[in-house]
Amino acid sequence: MKKTFVLLAAAITLLSACDSFGQAVSSHTDVLARAAGHELTVDQAAAMVAPHREIPAQREVVEVVANLWVDYMLVATAAAQDSTLGNVNLTSLLKPYGEQSVVWQLRTKVVQIDTVVTDAELRQRYEQDQTGLQVRARHILFRMAPDAPQAVRDSVQRLAEQVRQRAVGGEDFASLARTYSQDGSAQQGGDLGFMGRGGWVAPFEEAAFKLQPGQISDIVETPFGLHIIKVEERRQTPFEEIRDSFRQNARDEKVAKAEEAYIKSLTDTLKITVQEAAIENARELAKMPGADLRGRAGSRALVRYQGGSLTASEFLDVVRGMNPQYRGQLLAASDDQVRQVLEGITRNKVLVAEAERQGFSVSSQETDSLSQVMRLQLTGAARGAGLISIQPQDGETMRQAMERKVSAFMEAILRGEQNAFPLGPVSFTLREQFGGDVFDRSFDAVVARIDAQRPARAEPAPGPVPTDTGAAGRGGSDD
Repeated sequence: MKKTFVLLAAAITLLSACDSFGQAVSSHTDVLARAAGHELTVDQAAAMVAPHREIPAQREVVEVVANLWVDYMLVATAAAQDSTLGNVNLTSLLKPYGEQSVVWQLRTKVVQIDTVVTDAELRQRYEQDQTGLQVRARHILFRMAPDAPQAVRDSVQRLAEQVRQRAVGGEDFASLARTYSQDGSAQQGGDLGFMGRGGWVAPFEEAAFKLQPGQISDIVETPFGLHIIKVEERRQTPFEEIRDSFRQNARDEKVAKAEEAYIKSLTDTLKITVQEAAIENARELAKMPGADLRGRAGSRALVRYQGGSLTASEFLDVVRGMNPQYRGQLLAASDDQVRQVLEGITRNKVLVAEAERQGFSVSSQETDSLSQVMRLQLTGAARGAGLISIQPQDGETMRQAMERKVSAFMEAILRGEQNAFPLGPVSFTLREQFGGDVFDRSFDAVVARIDAQRPARAEPAPGPVPTDTGAAGRGGSDD
C-alpha cells in the first residue's frame, strides 16, 4: 500500500486465480452457469465432480468449477470466431498499463535527486541500524488470550514471574522451557533459532534485540500470551558481504522519500475524504468483482477530493485488475487498511491526471506491443487446453463440439492430468463481450447432487473390541 508511483490497478496477469461472480437472473432453476448461450446444468456439474472423492463437495468448489467452465467456454467461443483471438477486446486491460506508463514518465521528470551513497555513509548506517543482525533466542510461553478475564491474567502473570525468577536465579532455561512453555518449541528447550528483523511479532522482537547473550528479559506480552526471553547468540553479516545490496537499498530509500514528498505536495491540498459507507461498499465490490454497476450505482463517489472523486465504477476497475490474493486480503483488512487503499487509489488517479496534464502519453507502438503479448499468452493457454481450431465429429454440430472439448478439459483438470489456466481480468472482458454468468443459488443443489452420487463410506465390520491400545479409536478403514 505504501509503494509510491505504482498503480494498484497494474497487477494484471493472464494466469491469475479465478473470480467469483454474483447471481444473475435465470429462467432455469437447474442451471449453474451460462456462457455465450451454452448452459452448464446442476446435474452436469455434479457428474463432473462426484467421481473424484478427493475433491470435497463444497460450495467453494462448485463456484470454482462453474467459473472455470464459463471462462473456457468463452475462450472456445472467441476462438471459434477467430483462432488468433484477435476479436477479444483488450482495451480495459491495457488501461492500467497505460496509466502506469504515464505516471512513470512523470516520476522520471519530477524526481531527480543525488543517489550517490559513500562507503562512510553506508558504514555509519550499518552500525546505527545494526543491518544484517540476527539473534538466536529461547523463550518460555504462557498462553493467554488478549481478552482474558483479569483473574486469569493475574494467575498467568504470577506463574510467569515465578518461573522468570527461577531462570534469573540460575536454573537451566532450557529445562524450564521444556516444563512450562506452551508451544511447539518446548521440546527444543524453547529454542527459536536465529531470526533477523521482522521475523518475530513486534513486542517480542523489540525485547529480544535489546538483550545481549545470556541476558533474560522481563515478562513480554504479545497476542500469543506472556513470554520470558533469553538470548543465546547475536551475529551480524559482515559489512563487506552486504555493502552492494545495502547501497542499493539506501539509494531506493532516497528515491522513495523524494517520491513521497512530491506526492504529498500534490495531494495534501486536495482534502481527500473517504465517504460514509465507502469502506463497506469497497468490501462488497471486492467480494463480487463481476458486479454490473450502471447509472447512479457506478457513479457513486467513494472518495471525494477538491476537483474530483473516485467512483464505485473506477474502484471496481481497479479491483478487477487485482490479483485475487490481494482481493482476499482486502476482504480481511481492517477499516483503516481499506481506507488507506481507497486513499491510495485516489492519489494514483490524481497522479495520472497530473501526468496527462503535463502532456505525457503512451505511444501506439507501446500499446500495440503490450496487446500482442497479452493476446499471445491467451492464445497459447487456449491452444494448450485444446480450445483452438475445434473440429466437430461425425453428426456433431460446432456447438456440441465446443461443449465436448470444454467438458473434456474440465474433467482432465479434476483428474489432476491438466493444470487450470484461470483468466483473471480477461474473464471480465470475455463475459462482457460474449455473455457469461454463474448462478450462486444453484451451488447448494450441486453439492447435494454430488453427495447423492457418491457411495456411502463403508461402516466398520462388527467384531470383538481390539485389545491393542495402539489401535483404539481407529475404527474401520475408509474405502
